[in-house]
Amino acid sequence: MNRRLLDYVPEVMPSAPSASAPAQLEEGLEEGAEMEHGAALLEAGAGPALGRFLARLVAGAGPAGRAALRGPLGAALLPALDRAARAALPRDMADLKRKAATIFGLELEGLSPEDKEFALARQVTRLLRAVVDGALAPGGAADPATRVQAALVLAARRHAPGLLRQGLEARPRGGAWRREGGRLVVLDC
Repeated sequence: MNRRLLDYVPEVMPSAPSASAPAQLEEGLEEGAEMEHGAALLEAGAGPALGRFLARLVAGAGPAGRAALRGPLGAALLPALDRAARAALPRDMADLKRKAATIFGLELEGLSPEDKEFALARQVTRLLRAVVDGALAPGGAADPATRVQAALVLAARRHAPGLLRQGLEARPRGGAWRREGGRLVVLDC
């Protein structure tokens, strides 16, 4: 082998870290945490382990999350997270594709069944973390239930718009009416 090639040491100019480097690092950490939470959610499933997973998710938000678990905010937050997770998690594989498309707008064509489950679990954890972050954010409503509901609506608008539509469609329609002969007269409309 040529001696010149062996002696070659390229001069590397250290570049100044770009302004986006911390953001890229944080984004990478977020993605890693999201994958970890998605795997934990798949392990927990929809059984009793789901409650423990949700408590760990809230506690993972830092000191504010751990404090919230011991107070009224945690008492309002955990049931709301449980309802949201159960609404978004599929009951079976046939339900997975429908929920992924209608709630999250995901296209899962070409993925294996395991990858489909994992992609949906990541979306669910993204939604749940956004709810936790919104509920723990400083300011906002003093009432824990109102605060959690506002955080849930904001997170659903951003991460799961189909969840809001689903809630609106499921709401029973009510009203007052009376029968006059063979006709129905609707009041207050």
